[in-house]
Amino acid sequence: MPQSMTGFGRAETKNDRYEMMAEVRSLNNRYLEINLRLPKSLTSYEFELKDIVKKYVLRGKVTITITFKDVLSLTENFNLKKDSVRFYRTILEQIRKEADLKDPIKLEHLLQFNELLEPEDMEMKDEELEKALTGLMAEALKDLNLMRQAEGQNMVTDIMQRIEEIEKKIKEIEQKGRENPRQELDKLYTRLRDLIKSGEIDRDRLELELALISDRVDISEECTRMRSHLELFRDVVRHKGEVGKKLTFILQEMQRESNTIGSKTTEIPISHGVIQLKEEIEKIREQVQNLE
Repeated sequence: MPQSMTGFGRAETKNDRYEMMAEVRSLNNRYLEINLRLPKSLTSYEFELKDIVKKYVLRGKVTITITFKDVLSLTENFNLKKDSVRFYRTILEQIRKEADLKDPIKLEHLLQFNELLEPEDMEMKDEELEKALTGLMAEALKDLNLMRQAEGQNMVTDIMQRIEEIEKKIKEIEQKGRENPRQELDKLYTRLRDLIKSGEIDRDRLELELALISDRVDISEECTRMRSHLELFRDVVRHKGEVGKKLTFILQEMQRESNTIGSKTTEIPISHGVIQLKEEIEKIREQVQNLE
């Protein structure tokens, strides 16, 4: 069953060494585009993580954010942000002056600002961490696909209902189209009578008009091709894997046949039916653009 390209997934894991969380967001895109946001300490795993994404997502713009906290980092090295210390000290001095306070600024006042210290970001690499990280990524992607499958199912249900409506409309158009050549012939007959009365009849012109009627107003071939496209559309939807591009191409062919039918008729009911066809095809096309 086709999946939507839009979705969200999340997974968390923790042990006595570290805590990790992965969030995955996907949007529709012509190709697969992976944007991986990793802490510096985990950048060495970038290629392994992108390979995992390719196993779960075929097409779309995928953004992955991974947060990592080393539980044992209570004793890790910290960098002092000296510029921030000087900035906050200046601010506190200005506040003390404006408030006309006599008490001096103390260390405890500066420690209220968390931005003064930052942990030293060191690259990490070990087998246990790699196994946990890749497992975390897989779980987040599975969660993503559950949402994409549910949304895809809803979209396909609506699309197939519209396909049924198109098929009904084609049947109506074809039935009305059988009367179209006769109506065009009646119009030609009226013109011929006028020409005969005026003595201006031309045999070559008559043959040309008859040929035009047989070719220009007969829409049976286009209706047959439309039904063939509808059946192919259903077959593609039943298949697994990437279907969005195939369905888009089929819809283009359906739109082309609709244009041809519209150009071949002068009957208002058929023209109105063609407009409704195009509307349904366009609505389907908008939804198919979000299918993987």
